[in-house]
Amino acid sequence: MTTAGQVYSRSPLPLYLQVAAIFRRNIQRDLWQRGSQVPALDSLVETLGVSRATVRQAFGLLEREGLIHRSRGSGTYVNHELPKTISMTLPKTWAETVALSNALGTQTLTESNNDVALPSWLGMKCPYEKSGHFHYWRRVHTTSAGPFCYTEVYLANDIYDKHPERYRHRTVAPILDSLHGTEISHAEQLLTIIEAGSDSAEALHLPLATPVAELRRYACIGERVIYFTRLEVPTRYVQITFDLMEQR
Repeated sequence: MTTAGQVYSRSPLPLYLQVAAIFRRNIQRDLWQRGSQVPALDSLVETLGVSRATVRQAFGLLEREGLIHRSRGSGTYVNHELPKTISMTLPKTWAETVALSNALGTQTLTESNNDVALPSWLGMKCPYEKSGHFHYWRRVHTTSAGPFCYTEVYLANDIYDKHPERYRHRTVAPILDSLHGTEISHAEQLLTIIEAGSDSAEALHLPLATPVAELRRYACIGERVIYFTRLEVPTRYVQITFDLMEQR
């Protein structure tokens, strides 16, 4: 039988962060209901096999996140009102991609001033023509709760040059769709779970190597790639919905 210590040792995270993740999950799954008192300190110490100091550190983190409050002499309670959580339902069609992009705020981190080539390998199968020069951005998409999506975007220069100001100040997909939607002949997307690198971790205020969902996406006009983007979203924000009867 696997012991708690063996489970904890599998993670490079500090022990109190692992314990905080357990507590956070209990709240998310409604095992610790809103307004309810959480189990006593000594009970948690015994159940989890950790020290009192570790549990207190975990409580401190959850308190700063607005999930719990501690009352001297009466215990620790789940807050009645919990912070609004960010969620992003990953698009599965071009139309969903456009709709999602329309809802996002965007902040440009860097923008190319010179012609840029597409990466020689897009990180996904793409049998179409990838030559030519592209405009390039690194961006972060935001909501009222802060940054949650890091992107790198390549847009063919001949497409960009027709409406540069529109592309510079908004997300690319909706503009591309409004101007060239009927011309788009191929569009594919690949989802992979990876670890956040230095650029995305800095942009999203994450620790390095935090699990993120990576989306790679391209679109073509004719047989030529005119748009390629790579996005990273922390996995805790990601949702995917499927209609299991759609193809029946």
